[in-house]
Amino acid sequence: MKLYRSILFVPGNRAEWIDKAPKYKPDALIIDLEDAVPIAEKAEARPIVRAGIERSHKRGMPTVVRVNGVDTGLTSDDIEAIVVPGLVAVAVPKLEKREEILKVDAWLEHYERKAGLPIGSVEIVAIPETAKGLMNAYELISACERMGNIVGGVGARSGDVTKAIGYRWTRNGFETLYLASHVLLAARAAGIEYPLAAGSLEVSDLELVRAQLQRVREIGYRGSLLIHPSAIAIANEIFAPSKEEIEWNKGVMRAMDEAERAGKAAVTYDGMMVDYAHVRNALDLLQQAESFGLEVGEYPKVKAL
Repeated sequence: MKLYRSILFVPGNRAEWIDKAPKYKPDALIIDLEDAVPIAEKAEARPIVRAGIERSHKRGMPTVVRVNGVDTGLTSDDIEAIVVPGLVAVAVPKLEKREEILKVDAWLEHYERKAGLPIGSVEIVAIPETAKGLMNAYELISACERMGNIVGGVGARSGDVTKAIGYRWTRNGFETLYLASHVLLAARAAGIEYPLAAGSLEVSDLELVRAQLQRVREIGYRGSLLIHPSAIAIANEIFAPSKEEIEWNKGVMRAMDEAERAGKAAVTYDGMMVDYAHVRNALDLLQQAESFGLEVGEYPKVKAL
């Protein structure tokens, strides 16, 4: 999955909210058919979600849909209703084992064929929310080629993961640091370049939201699901390269350009020895900044294998 800094949740039974959400400028939407939709309205919400995906696609807004968990008996019908152009991925909650992923993979292939979409065009985002699912994070994310991402990161005062693990929530998040790091390492080991944080459930304490998102960025998460529009600007800032990072990495490129001209492959820059490994990091960061429309400016185009 490409890098989305901010993916905003929208209830699947609220067509007007789906249409309103892009104005807040998230990188993508995640329309919810699971916990944000009353049980009695789940079937009625499916055509609303399908139409919302189609309208969002015309506006250039990528869409993920959180379907109901495999053990509910609703997942296949959810997928049948929503596989249309513009659907980037399905996010599947409460996953615990590889076999559940393979069921979702098979359903997606079947309905992609019926919709005339390329096979594999819709990715899977795993949302492990039980102790077993979290423990099996690597098994989940490496289950099939369709796996696009996994969600970990921010802990909440209450919810599925809180209940499953039994931790006592604190503002500094120490109690969920291991869980966040475990899922992150599993994602990276499976080749997921931009793992997603679960995001903050806080809506009235933006300082806490910022602290939570900053913390997961520092350990390696690259984007976040978001429950409220007020967090979008914060996430877009935190998960994008800062001006200081851009300038520092441009400096790496300039230093290595000078080193090459002198017939060297390593040089001291800002008190640190840098070589082609740092060129690869710098290029990745600068290209990301450019993709977000940030001002980068000129820098030497040093190549690295």
